[in-house]
Parts: sequence; structure tokens; C-alpha cells
Amino acid sequence: MTTIWVGSLWSMLMVTSVLFNKISSTFIAGAIAADMFTFLNYAGMLVLTVIIILGFKLNGMRLLKKSFFWIALIILLLVLISFFGINPFLETLKLEALPREVMEGVFADRYKSWHGIASVAYLFQCFLGLALVLKMREF
Repeated sequence: MTTIWVGSLWSMLMVTSVLFNKISSTFIAGAIAADMFTFLNYAGMLVLTVIIILGFKLNGMRLLKKSFFWIALIILLLVLISFFGINPFLETLKLEALPREVMEGVFADRYKSWHGIASVAYLFQCFLGLALVLKMREF
């Protein structure tokens, strides 16, 4: 379950690249990517919560000494911050820019900055996900 989710994190890097290169409208490509990231975030919240709960069930408080727990917790926090904080803010900027695209409006610089933060957080999730898969042997 963890490996599939982490693999899907990495595959989204390629999918978004293809979306924005093949679809002429950045609005449509962005909407498709946003829906896919929403699904991926839900899956991540589920997988990481299950990992943490099972970890406590199998290891008790000793889980706090295991690195996979801390990696899973950090990724979960990143997913939650992104899903409930950054993504709604980006969507608000898009809506405020209507009827034009956000990159054509006065919010373009703010959108670029926050999108960059979200992208770095996502890439960090990808690398931590690899570490999590490798550390799951401690489970």
C-alpha cells in the first residue's frame, strides 16, 4: 500500500509535465492536475494514518524511537498543510483572478510564490516517501 502510494507521488511528476505540455489551456491542465493531486492527498492521508495507527498497535510507545514513524508523521504533516492550507489559498487566488487566468492577473507573483512552495513541499514528500518505503522494514 505504501509503495503504491509513493510510486504514484513520483508518477505525478511525469503526469503533470505531460498535461501541461499536451493541453493547450493551462487552466484545463491545472484543473485536471488539481483533481489528481486531491485524490493523491486523500490516499496519502489514509495510507499514512494507517501506518501510524498500525505502528502504535504493533510497537506501542517504542514506535517513537523508530525512524519510519517520524518520516510518516512529517509526510502526513506536509500533506495536511498542503491540502488544507496552501491548495485552498491557490484556489482562492485563481477564483479572484477570474475571468482571466491567474497568471495573467495581479495575483500572478503571489500565485507563483505559493505554487513554488507547494512544489518544493511535494518534492520533499516524494523523497521522504522513498525513505519511508526503505524504512518500513522496521515496522
